[in-house]
Amino acid sequence: MDTVTQALLGGAVGYMVAGKKAPRKAVLWGAAIAVLPDLDIFIPHETDLASMTLHRSWTHSWFVQTAIAPLLAMLFHRFDRNKTFSYLTWFLLTWLALTTHSALDGLTVYGTQLFWPLMPSPVSGGSVFIIDPTYSIPLLIGILAVLLSPDKPFSHKLMRYTFGFSCLYLTWGVFAQQWVEHEAETAFKEQGIEIDHMQVSATAFNTILWRVVAVNDAHYYEGFHSLLEGNQPIILKTYPRGAELIDKVDHYPSYKRINWFTRGLFKLELQGNQVIASDLRMGMEPSYFFRFQIAEKQQQRFMPVTPNRFPTQSHRRDGVRWVWQRIWNPAVEFNPQLN
Repeated sequence: MDTVTQALLGGAVGYMVAGKKAPRKAVLWGAAIAVLPDLDIFIPHETDLASMTLHRSWTHSWFVQTAIAPLLAMLFHRFDRNKTFSYLTWFLLTWLALTTHSALDGLTVYGTQLFWPLMPSPVSGGSVFIIDPTYSIPLLIGILAVLLSPDKPFSHKLMRYTFGFSCLYLTWGVFAQQWVEHEAETAFKEQGIEIDHMQVSATAFNTILWRVVAVNDAHYYEGFHSLLEGNQPIILKTYPRGAELIDKVDHYPSYKRINWFTRGLFKLELQGNQVIASDLRMGMEPSYFFRFQIAEKQQQRFMPVTPNRFPTQSHRRDGVRWVWQRIWNPAVEFNPQLN
């Protein structure tokens, strides 16, 4: 989730832990602690692929957060001159602000390594988009009320209600995602398509339109389903996944890394003499956010290269506009080349 939303969630968590005693202090400290895991973006890495796959790793690990929360709480309590909060309160505030940050990130599609240093594939929920105003704005309203008017009972009531709404909204997203997953599984079964893995994820800024992407050895499939369509069948489009290239490069570390990080939801393609790996979870056909050069064709051999980002044209504005149209009209096609 975006860092601003993480700060809002941390502020709300801080309020729920210690808001009765010192509402402003609880909100501000909760917000500050909650953004700490995202400081990993300032850690330099040797390659773009490493930067992508090491973001949301150890700083987002529940194991690491649980280990450091007592130490941070001890530090905060020591420098709390007025001893506003007890050590236990500082611990709960710190631990919950950190762990809820990671939990919220785990609901997005990017991939969060909640169990580092254990190395299962990152948690990639997809039940909420990385930026969702319906989630963030109510939290902002509640927090502003507490910061501006901490002595008014209405501010405290508003904070509790907006926090409750935000939790219900996340719950709604999980249930909506499960329903679309069921519809997608039915569509694949009816069309006789066997798949190895599927991801259903919320599209930009909403939980009404959902994207389905799935892979097998030879192909990947993409479809969209708006909740306004009811039980209408999901139309799935089929694309080649680059199976002939996978056989050539599947022993290289960069291939193994992206396969692990995406849980197999990627495609390979040859552009010129470069083998390009695209993360199919983020973006939509034909525009994907994360694309990496992982090998180079030299005569009849494929040699590994430094896995850096492959330049690609961004169609984000076109995509957001299309998402809004697609919510209401299933006949709308996304074709950025025509825009």
